[in-house]
Amino acid sequence: MDKKYIIESIGKCLQCLKCTAGCPLASWMDYKPNQINRLIQMGDRKKVLSSATIWLCVGCQTCVTRCPMKIDIPHLMDTLRQLAVKEKVSSQPNITIFHQLFLNSIKRWGRVCELELIGLYKLKSGSLFQDIKLGKEMFKKGKLSILPQILKGKKEIKEMFKKKDG
Repeated sequence: MDKKYIIESIGKCLQCLKCTAGCPLASWMDYKPNQINRLIQMGDRKKVLSSATIWLCVGCQTCVTRCPMKIDIPHLMDTLRQLAVKEKVSSQPNITIFHQLFLNSIKRWGRVCELELIGLYKLKSGSLFQDIKLGKEMFKKGKLSILPQILKGKKEIKEMFKKKDG
């Protein structure tokens, strides 16, 4: 985790609530974006890393555009997700499974291979038949393909992951 970034950026938070007011998912979060900022300021690592909020942020950047201090909350949430996975402290085990499989698929194919992601997720989470009707319909409508799409720049994406992991 880029601790210096988090401390510097969150230290600037004015608790003006503009990030939370603009967040399209705030009503589903256990802690609102400004509350996550405050928990970080107070040093409550356990609450922050075990919150569902860090997994719900979709990175839409609305909070950044509204923030008078230009705090990059989506970057912060991504950093917190990585830390939660690394330290195995998330209270959302299926979300962390999905997150890791998602990243692995991008590493392998350069983009997400949906069928592989769904199959592996179902195996690892133990919810094999929960969405089988939906999957069948998506497959019929061409929303899921059997083979991964070939992507230009796959090599460059693999290099980015090597730099980050190495």
